Amino acid sequence: MRTKGCAKRMIPFPPFRPAACLFAVLSLFAGSATAAELELKSLGALAEGAKPKRKLGPFVSVMAGETLGQSGTARIGSRAFPVEDIDGSAMFSVEVGRTWDMRRVPVEFSLVAEATFTSTTLQGSVSPAPLANDQIAEYQADMNSLIFSLNSTFALDLHRYRARLGRFWGGFKPYVGGGLGGGQVWFRNATAKSADQVQGGTTLPGEAIPFSIDEFINVWNWRAGLEWTWQERYSVFAEYRKTYFGDLDELRNFQNDGYLVGFRYRY
Repeated sequence: MRTKGCAKRMIPFPPFRPAACLFAVLSLFAGSATAAELELKSLGALAEGAKPKRKLGPFVSVMAGETLGQSGTARIGSRAFPVEDIDGSAMFSVEVGRTWDMRRVPVEFSLVAEATFTSTTLQGSVSPAPLANDQIAEYQADMNSLIFSLNSTFALDLHRYRARLGRFWGGFKPYVGGGLGGGQVWFRNATAKSADQVQGGTTLPGEAIPFSIDEFINVWNWRAGLEWTWQERYSVFAEYRKTYFGDLDELRNFQNDGYLVGFRYRY
């Protein structure tokens, strides 16, 4: 007798393909890595946005330059001699300061302590005609000064607008400022000619040669410049400066102007 039974239908399994399995595994890992990378980039962007826009705080600067001119009046006895306009005199400066950011307006305020050394020549003459033969008609002296001052500056922070201006132009920072201070002035190599010597004679001056005493003076200045930052801590700058000296015994209303270029490091 033939027995009828229900035959189970077998569902065939697909063939095993190692290459396809390896591709699927790699795709899974690649997708996970991409998601992690995007998450890290997002966190980095948030961290970047949380950073201050620019390194502020303490800084130190060194600079050098030269004068563009000078003026004043030299007093010899009861006579007033002009100070000749001389340019190209050396100027060197070192400063230490700190910067604060004004959050509501794009302005930075800095307070700076500075030491400036200047070397120049004073010279001048008057007509010898009304003078006695032994009276001084011409003078010359080397003048050095070491000035310590407390300065303040206000700068326009273009870095806030770097999204519109671009990274290069956003690095510029124009500024203006001024300061007060004092220091020592000393004279060397002072010489003078009598009225007779100026006219070719041999009569020596019968008056004391001026500019032989060192003196302490008060000084004030104003300045305008442009700073450019190419990294967070480093910048270069150039400025125009005008300096006014307080009256000395033999030098009145002396002032000079000039330019300085320098390097600044913020820490």
